[in-house]
Amino acid sequence: MVRIADDFGLGRRHDKVILSLLEAGRLDGTSVMVNEAIDPSDIKRLRDLRRAGSLVGLHLNLTQAFPKHGPVWPLATLMNIRLPDGVAASLDRQMEEFVALFGSLPDYYDGHQHCHCFPAIAPLVTRLSYGPKTWVRVPLPATWAGRWGNVRAGGAKVLAIMAFAARAKTVFTQAGLLTNADFSGFLRLDDPKKVRLWLPRLLSAAGPDCLMMLHPGDATDLMQCSGHAPESRAAETEILMESATA
Repeated sequence: MVRIADDFGLGRRHDKVILSLLEAGRLDGTSVMVNEAIDPSDIKRLRDLRRAGSLVGLHLNLTQAFPKHGPVWPLATLMNIRLPDGVAASLDRQMEEFVALFGSLPDYYDGHQHCHCFPAIAPLVTRLSYGPKTWVRVPLPATWAGRWGNVRAGGAKVLAIMAFAARAKTVFTQAGLLTNADFSGFLRLDDPKKVRLWLPRLLSAAGPDCLMMLHPGDATDLMQCSGHAPESRAAETEILMESATA
C-alpha cells in the first residue's frame, strides 16, 4: 500500500501535520497545491523527504482559492465539455511553479476534487510535461469489492467520480502515461464519525499495490476545504498515528 496525503499547501498547520507523518513513516508521499503562502522552511523539509524517498506530486487545483494565485472556477463549470478560458494556462502555470519549488517535475499528478479526471480536463493533463517515471492518479479501485467498499465509505457521489476516472484512465493510457494499479480512500469527509469508522477498514482492506488517498491535517488551521469537516482531517491524523503504535 502507498499512502498519499492530498492538500499539502492548503494551510500551514496542515502542512506541518503532513510533514510529521512523512517523517514518522506513516505516509509515503503527498501532493502539493502550489501557492505563495507555503512556508519556505516546509518546502525545504519536503525536498529533503523527497530525496530520502517520499513521493511528491502536483495537486492540480482549479477550485480552491488562494491569495494572489489566479482564477478558480465552480466545480460544475469544470465538468462541462466546454471549459472556460484560462484552465489550460492554469495547469501549465502550476506545473511550472512546482518545478521552480522542487527543481524537477512532479513524481505524479493528481487533482483537487479529482478535477484532472473530468472529460474536458483529462486531455489537457496529457499535455503536461512528464518524466520517464511520472504517473497520473486514477481514483478507481481495481476490483468490484474495492469499489463497493469505497462507495459504502464515501457515499453515492463516489459512483460519479469512478465513472469520470474510468473514462480518464483510457485517455491517460492511450496517451502512453503511467497510472496507479489500484485505489482506495473515498470517505465522507463532512462526517468525522464516518471517517473514524471507515478509514481503518479501508486501510485494512488495501492490498500491496493500492494507492490510498488520505487527507490528514489540523482541525485548528484557518484554511479548510469546503465540504471537509476540520475534525475529519484531525481524525485521519489520529488514525494514522495510532497505527504507528498499534
